[in-house]
Amino acid sequence: MKPIRGTPDFFILFTTLLIVGFGITMLFSASSIVSYWEMNDRWFFTRKQIIWAILGLIGMLITMNIPYSFFKRWFVLILFVILILLSLVFVKGIGIEANNARSWIGTDAFTLQPAEFAKLGLIIYLAGLISKKEGKIQDLTKGYVPAVLIIGIIFILIAKQPDYGTAMIILSIGIVMLVIGGAKLKHLFLTGLPALAIITYYVFSAEYRRVRFASFLNPWEDRYESGWQLVQSLLAIGHGGITGTGFGKSIQKFMYIPYPQNDFIFSIMAEELGFVGVSLFIFVLILLIWRSILVTQKIDDPFANLLGIGIVSMIAIQTILNIGVVTGLLPNTGVPLPFISYGGSSLIVMMTSMGIILSISREVNRMKKEKALI
Repeated sequence: MKPIRGTPDFFILFTTLLIVGFGITMLFSASSIVSYWEMNDRWFFTRKQIIWAILGLIGMLITMNIPYSFFKRWFVLILFVILILLSLVFVKGIGIEANNARSWIGTDAFTLQPAEFAKLGLIIYLAGLISKKEGKIQDLTKGYVPAVLIIGIIFILIAKQPDYGTAMIILSIGIVMLVIGGAKLKHLFLTGLPALAIITYYVFSAEYRRVRFASFLNPWEDRYESGWQLVQSLLAIGHGGITGTGFGKSIQKFMYIPYPQNDFIFSIMAEELGFVGVSLFIFVLILLIWRSILVTQKIDDPFANLLGIGIVSMIAIQTILNIGVVTGLLPNTGVPLPFISYGGSSLIVMMTSMGIILSISREVNRMKKEKALI
């Protein structure tokens, strides 16, 4: 008798592909002007994003067909690989510096951003560690400290690049997983308050970071310098109104918003699609997150439960930070919009992560089939 194989959750699969396809479409619109201006090719950024989407699809298909228990067995090795990749960023000849940050490895033709992979690596490691220690996460020395130590190491390695947006996402994911995993609140406060003080000092210790924070508080005061990007973003959102100007008809992408295909692509979406369009996008993303939580919590396995929560928290936190920045609710942290913003590492990690969710859904459906046959 052949072993029973569960089918993936097709709602999650098709919704993920729908969002990725929508992202590529919006990327073309947002990047076409700057792509033509800089590369004399309207499709330059879109073509590269399509290639990364194909690689992400391959990653998703692979992880979808690997039993999620594979990651439970190798969570320590996965962490080790992530720490090596993060360290290679600082090695001369391997690490690549761009825009005053040393966040990439590879060559000019092909680069990877280890910090993006570190998000998924940390999620897998914490899910493995917390589920393996069972209730010991409530023990300060045996469970809590080892988990916090790894979060801290990864946070420091990413902040040192510097990439404060991703570092804050790492910290936020870690806190969510520790809380869901059963960590005591008093332990979180004991470590959280000193960490908050250190982060606050670090943010205000450099002049450019102080200027960035000041421009967030009042971008109109220096609208032609430090506040330029946020002011143009707000103008784009205001111009879009309720129904938008129409696809491809953004004005702000004409070199007003710097690199509109990157972290501020939501502004172009809001200008072209309006409040109705971006609300629909957020609604579909919420549906994907809700369905993923629903599926991953149906299985009686703490590792799968924590893994699912970690992945959806990564997507949700990153979305909130990105939209918060472009609407002026949060300081600029340089966080891409999941599945949408230009960037290969981010897209590959997001799609591969959804493959893990689909792997868990296959196990859920397999168990349903087994029960039906009994």
